[in-house]
Amino acid sequence: MDENQFRSLDIDRININEYYEVEYWSKQFGFRPDVFKALVEESGITSAEALKAYLHKVYGENVA
Repeated sequence: MDENQFRSLDIDRININEYYEVEYWSKQFGFRPDVFKALVEESGITSAEALKAYLHKVYGENVA
């Protein structure tokens, strides 16, 4: 597998154990880092696309 293909598989994954990923994704979703981390922990969702769909389903279209 090409290195670029491997990276593209993980580009959508959220790793809440890495502070820089929490910072990045919390900005992308419009949450404070501590709130975002708690949301990911509670939902168990680590895919950015799946998390976006979950937020829309639970909180409506105005979120994320």
